[in-house]
Amino acid sequence: MQYVMSLSLIRASKLLKKAMEEKRKEETYALWLVRYPSYTEDTFETFEEFYEKLHPPKIDIDTRSKDEIMSEILGREVG
Repeated sequence: MQYVMSLSLIRASKLLKKAMEEKRKEETYALWLVRYPSYTEDTFETFEEFYEKLHPPKIDIDTRSKDEIMSEILGREVG
């Protein structure tokens, strides 16, 4: 615990995020194991496929205008 308290806020938040991801994987794996006996040759899915189906990757959408994005790229102020 002392180690975590000595970390910078950014590192501590990354460590916490990683721990939460691992916890979610463990819980999803337990759910996959419960379903495992009911799979047939036609319905079988790997844990990775099952995990991706339950937790699809999040995509961040940039809602800025084209002018704002170009200004950032070119290093200019939007006016």
